[in-house]
Amino acid sequence: MSLSKQSQAELRKAIESMTKRFTTTEETTVTDFHFQVNTENGNLTIYDDDDNVLAQTHIVEWENFHTEDCYATIETEIRAVLTRTHKEGMLDNMNVPKPYSCLLVDEEKETIVDLMYIDDDTYILNNDLLDGFNEEMDAFLKKLLEEE
Repeated sequence: MSLSKQSQAELRKAIESMTKRFTTTEETTVTDFHFQVNTENGNLTIYDDDDNVLAQTHIVEWENFHTEDCYATIETEIRAVLTRTHKEGMLDNMNVPKPYSCLLVDEEKETIVDLMYIDDDTYILNNDLLDGFNEEMDAFLKKLLEEE
């Protein structure tokens, strides 16, 4: 399932609202931003480390969203919008010490996945970056040795 343009815009506004709270000259001590989706009513709430609500929005497509891979779909959509906002420099304007993370959390605020890790010039979009690396390397070496 793909989000509508309007839902993507709502998600972007929530992220923008979150970032505006940290564009002051005063440095904060936030280390993580927690993105929590209620799959019953479609509400997305973004919290800081102290469970203060930073932003909220409603995503129509996430109402009564109870598929087996619902969090994987939600992760993909949030990560896509986060990536765009990061490339536009929106996350760089925050006065938050690096490194910090954007996390997708469940109803109990347990981390499901690290959506984005930001540390100066480094940010990780996917923790599974090296999944399958060994198999690909073995196949590459086998092909290389066969060519000799």
